[in-house]
Amino acid sequence: MKISFFTKPLSFATCVLLLSQSVFAQSSPKPEPDKIGLTLTTSITSSGEGRLNADSTAYKHVQINNSALAISQTLGLGEADSLTLSLAYDQTSVNEGNYHHFERDYSADKVPLPNELQSLGIALEHSKKVGKDWTFYSSIGAASHVDKHDLLSKGWGTNWHLAALYTYNPNLALTFGLAYDSLSHDWKLIPLLGLEWKPADKWSVAIGFPKTAVSYELLPRLKLSLAASGDGGTYYLKDDPRPGTAPRSLADSKLEYTEARLGFQADWKINRTSSLSGAIGQVLYRNFKYIDRNYQLKARDVVPFVSLATNSAF
Repeated sequence: MKISFFTKPLSFATCVLLLSQSVFAQSSPKPEPDKIGLTLTTSITSSGEGRLNADSTAYKHVQINNSALAISQTLGLGEADSLTLSLAYDQTSVNEGNYHHFERDYSADKVPLPNELQSLGIALEHSKKVGKDWTFYSSIGAASHVDKHDLLSKGWGTNWHLAALYTYNPNLALTFGLAYDSLSHDWKLIPLLGLEWKPADKWSVAIGFPKTAVSYELLPRLKLSLAASGDGGTYYLKDDPRPGTAPRSLADSKLEYTEARLGFQADWKINRTSSLSGAIGQVLYRNFKYIDRNYQLKARDVVPFVSLATNSAF
């Protein structure tokens, strides 16, 4: 099942959650005799400029870019068990200001957001297949989520998930479970619910949270999808990013970032060990909330995005 998490801290359960891989298949299969079970995953995402509103103040030309790198190692414990250890780094940049016909719009320079958000985390996951129909997954992890300062010394949080996959038949699978993130406010404890159905040989439909998508297998190694997905995270800020611009000081606070997207995605399996994914679409919702300051910035515009991700096994 293809499912992508809505909040980035949860993605540290494994690297592939950031790249629209399945939460219920995030453990790599046991290494083949000629493989070591190591997986490398990368992604980059860029969005267009848009406006953010905070109370009655509008900030123009705010652009969000993201890049991520993760490494995971899988160890087979038997015919039906495996352990996966993952290390992931993520960086989100907030680009401000706009040059238009050589005239600078300075309004965006005052947006009360840090220029950089980053996360570094580690997680351990266990998967176990029970019978021919059930597979159970559990993970626990910890990560540091901060702005550009104090990585690994501030912003520590824990996360875990428990999930089950039930394969009713080859064309229908059901998923359910819970995921927890200690730093988050709006997404602290979320349900993992979903259904994946193959109504025809080349078609598949995923319905639920955290992913909904319709996919078509154009070629044996190429799949096209219309998919809703999300991004975000909760970060600790030591300093006020723009002193004096918000109604109150934002120093020593937590910032929760949430984004929802809708777009077309192409997944190309290059060979047995490597794959490439690309997506293009619109960011439908974007929100930055200082959860302990009662202050937030909401997007006023629908803006385009483009993303590219790679996955390689060794």
